Amino acid sequence: MIERIEEVLGKLLSDPSAAVREAASGSMDRTFAKRSVEAFRSRLLGGTVEEKLRVIHAAADLGGSEGVSLLLQALTDREAEIRGAAVRALSPFPSPGVIKSLWEMLPRERGVVLGNLLETLGASGRRELAPHVEKFLDHPEPEIRAKAVKAYSRLCEGPGWEKILPRAGDPNETVRAAVAEALGGWTSLPRP
Repeated sequence: MIERIEEVLGKLLSDPSAAVREAASGSMDRTFAKRSVEAFRSRLLGGTVEEKLRVIHAAADLGGSEGVSLLLQALTDREAEIRGAAVRALSPFPSPGVIKSLWEMLPRERGVVLGNLLETLGASGRRELAPHVEKFLDHPEPEIRAKAVKAYSRLCEGPGWEKILPRAGDPNETVRAAVAEALGGWTSLPRP
């Protein structure tokens, strides 16, 4: 089937309409990338950090089940840089399986990867994650506290905001800035 799809896309690449040619070009790129999934997978297993980062960016562009499966595979890499990049790349794909994988990483991650996890979980808007993110509001690292404030503000409702307000007195300016930014997103309306 993929050969037939590529054949049709090849014809559409010479369509008189620029919009059709542009759409066909993007689809052709994604189709070629789908053919490369196994090569990407092997690069994630044995490639250099730079090769793995390129695979993560390609997988994010690819999207769909193929791209997401590559990104989920990258979450198990031994390098924090790779895991952190994969977490960020998964942000646009907040499916239940992705959220579960990210949530399961919370207890064992630190530093940048933990910060990226909090950002991505906050961006998901899934209110049931609020209690898990709340635990990081008092984290010893100010950068993590700041990310937790922003993430929690996207997940909490009503009384949850009471947990953000006291952090305006945090000794760290990054945390106070995060509180100020979060407070700008407050709404009295229930979140969808």
